[in-house]
Amino acid sequence: MSSVIEAKDLSFIYEGEKMPVLRDVNFKLTEGNIVFISGLSGSGKSTLLNIINGLIPEVIEGKVSGELLIDGKSNLNMVERSHIIGNVFQNLRSQFFTTDTTAELVFAMENFGITKEEMEKRLGDITDKYNIRYLLNRNIFELSSGERQMLALISALIMDPRIVIFDEPSANLDYGNAMRLRRQLAELKREGITVVVADHRCFYLRGLIDTVLLLNDNTVTEYDSEEAYFNSGYVARAVDLFEEDYGERIIARSNSIDVMLEKVSHKGILTNVDAEFRRGEISTIIGVNGAGKTTLARLISRVVKPDSGNIEVERQALYIMQDADYQLFGASCLKELEISNMDKEINLNVLEELSLYDCRDAHPHSLSGGQKQRLQMAISKVSDNRVIVLDEPTSGLDKNSMYNVIRLLESMKQNHAIIIISHDYEFIRNVADKVMYLTDGCVQESFYLDEENIERLNKAFEKMEVFYEQ
Repeated sequence: MSSVIEAKDLSFIYEGEKMPVLRDVNFKLTEGNIVFISGLSGSGKSTLLNIINGLIPEVIEGKVSGELLIDGKSNLNMVERSHIIGNVFQNLRSQFFTTDTTAELVFAMENFGITKEEMEKRLGDITDKYNIRYLLNRNIFELSSGERQMLALISALIMDPRIVIFDEPSANLDYGNAMRLRRQLAELKREGITVVVADHRCFYLRGLIDTVLLLNDNTVTEYDSEEAYFNSGYVARAVDLFEEDYGERIIARSNSIDVMLEKVSHKGILTNVDAEFRRGEISTIIGVNGAGKTTLARLISRVVKPDSGNIEVERQALYIMQDADYQLFGASCLKELEISNMDKEINLNVLEELSLYDCRDAHPHSLSGGQKQRLQMAISKVSDNRVIVLDEPTSGLDKNSMYNVIRLLESMKQNHAIIIISHDYEFIRNVADKVMYLTDGCVQESFYLDEENIERLNKAFEKMEVFYEQ
């Protein structure tokens, strides 16, 4: 098979920076393969993807040297690349140009001058192929995370690209949606489409990966098989989720109730929810995308009010959102922490604890997705709120960063009721004392994650997978 993307001594440095993000990078990607891009948070994965799709340097300023060949051609502009490459971005808000799902699907076709008849044919064909009629004529901002990602993927595929790039596609997906993504990627591979995936979680890709590009120390190491990568010594995320050795943990049980919900309902999303969350425990809420987990977090945090029922919270809960860009306002990472705590020494120590000390003077929006997540964890650490609600805190985190977050949460839980929304099985097994399984807006079950209840957790995840096969 022929090469579709080739880098020759490729280097890049952002405008105004002294050190390059990438230096003398070389690799060759084969047509019809699935390529996995790995590396620590902030190692340059998104940067490399943006060089490939042309956002760098046309939109994002910086100096590129060396050569990047796409389909054997160099110096292709963004418009030329868009005929070859489809993108599913990490931040899906930057993906969409309209508020209506159907308008979004035809947007690119309209801009490329495709005839109305051809647009209608493509829309009908892809709707039937991927069984997504339920997504048509809906408000994009009312979709779940999984539905938004499906829309982004279909918007890319409708242009018949030869290459599709995914940046952290599993970050906010429940287990079932991640496994559905696996099936979609396998189908793209069968069709001869080259798939490039940058991610930390890799369980859903097991058995599909042809090539791995590992970013480390500003350069790339290429592995010609997934086994070579998994045997390389790099501390990767869990590959076989349910078979991983998570070791034994002491599960905390407390009597200090800081949050109580009684018969809480909200706009048909949640119905008659009863729940208790206790200081000294880490509680994790699981369920499929759209089950009502984030709505529950917003209710506990008093962002919205229930239609009926009662919610009692010890003081005001701190709500750390899934999308960090909505919540970061400071001029630097250190200034961001000062909004919650004016003790500079404490703030610097927390940044050090989360490997963000070197970023203390950087603007929060200049950070990688994983670094932003860690900064939000730092905010929760320095705040004086008794109840902490975290929505997908491990989104975009490598394994080492995930364990830093776990250690931080363990150090906090004695004096806090910590409530976590998560799809990250590996994280849940390492941190959760209690699990609440939401389905169809109701509490399906709630249990402490003792050894004898691990199978209950596994069955809940299996149900999530079956949910998307119906």
